[in-house]
Amino acid sequence: MNWQKPMIEQQLEEAEDGFLSRKWMARTIVDYLNGEMKDREAFYLALTELLNDEESERILLYLPNAVLSNSPLAFREAYLAAWYRLLNIYDARENFFEGDTFEVDARPNGSLERVVKCAHLTPWLLQSGMIDASELAKVLKASQDDEILLRSFKDTWSAVEDMKILSTKTLGELKDLTCAVPERKKLKPLYVSERRKIWLDEKARPLAHMKLPRTNLEGPFSENLRRVRLELEQLERGLKAKEVVLVGGSWLKGYGAEDSDFDVWSVDKLGEDPLYYPGNPHAAHIYLNTIWLGGKGTAESLSEMAHWVAHWYVKNSEDRKMSLERIESDLLQYRLLHKGFQRVYKLERFFMSDYPEMDGNCPFYDEEYRKLATKIFAKYIWLPQES
Repeated sequence: MNWQKPMIEQQLEEAEDGFLSRKWMARTIVDYLNGEMKDREAFYLALTELLNDEESERILLYLPNAVLSNSPLAFREAYLAAWYRLLNIYDARENFFEGDTFEVDARPNGSLERVVKCAHLTPWLLQSGMIDASELAKVLKASQDDEILLRSFKDTWSAVEDMKILSTKTLGELKDLTCAVPERKKLKPLYVSERRKIWLDEKARPLAHMKLPRTNLEGPFSENLRRVRLELEQLERGLKAKEVVLVGGSWLKGYGAEDSDFDVWSVDKLGEDPLYYPGNPHAAHIYLNTIWLGGKGTAESLSEMAHWVAHWYVKNSEDRKMSLERIESDLLQYRLLHKGFQRVYKLERFFMSDYPEMDGNCPFYDEEYRKLATKIFAKYIWLPQES
């Protein structure tokens, strides 16, 4: 079959393998979390290096909460420095919940609801001693004009109270610093489109069964396609001479179900699209986390084409961070967090479900999801530096 594996895999394979290289850090983190390596010092060193790198600091959002307790000083310092930086980042709230984003003209106030997601980790930061109430109070006092940040902290007070982390008096003082912020309310679209009706119908259905139970969620993703090789070969036979398409979706990511289809993009058509042409950061996930599949006459050019496009993302320093966040969203949120993880692990309820303000009824706070997300992040959510 004439195809090229995702460039995010090839980038890691082709990376240098020395001490503190990205390949070393990824392997160290993965082996430790899989229980295949006991070198705790090396594990925390690898995490510290990633947290100190502003292109990789968002790994903080996904680290298993268990790694915070009794962690080394250098790690704690790097973690807190990254955490303070991420307090300035407003993420789309639904990215970390169900992925229920409305059409642009159906959004109240014309924009997505935002959250400072690292603030939702507050219960575990307090529990592990990463921060204390006085430090948190300083953040809140300095942020009285930042409604999104204050509301994000306010979302956590019920969990902090139930986990009995702080005294009633201390928690009350923190609550007072967010009391002026309105309670979070679930937004409703200004209208319900046909596309949204289809999405709501799919959401209401029971989770589809896995067609192939033995799945590989953490990569290499190309290995998942061996299980649907016949379907891919059929797709390949339908291509015109010299036609190239990009193939992705849940089959590639490891959680394809009985009713799952391939996501297929024509490279020629993408090149004509003002939003998805090669090098556009909004399309990074399409070019870097899909397989390149070609028709007759593309065998010699397919690899060259894939590497040429990947080079644009490596080279374009201004948009690197946006490209990385798009890959993060593709691999860790849409749709692994929204349905893939739940489908594979057959989960019906999550341990933070009693805290809807924190969007607790999803896998985001689940330690197994967080281990998986950390491994994927360490391996694939990065771009090599141009030599």
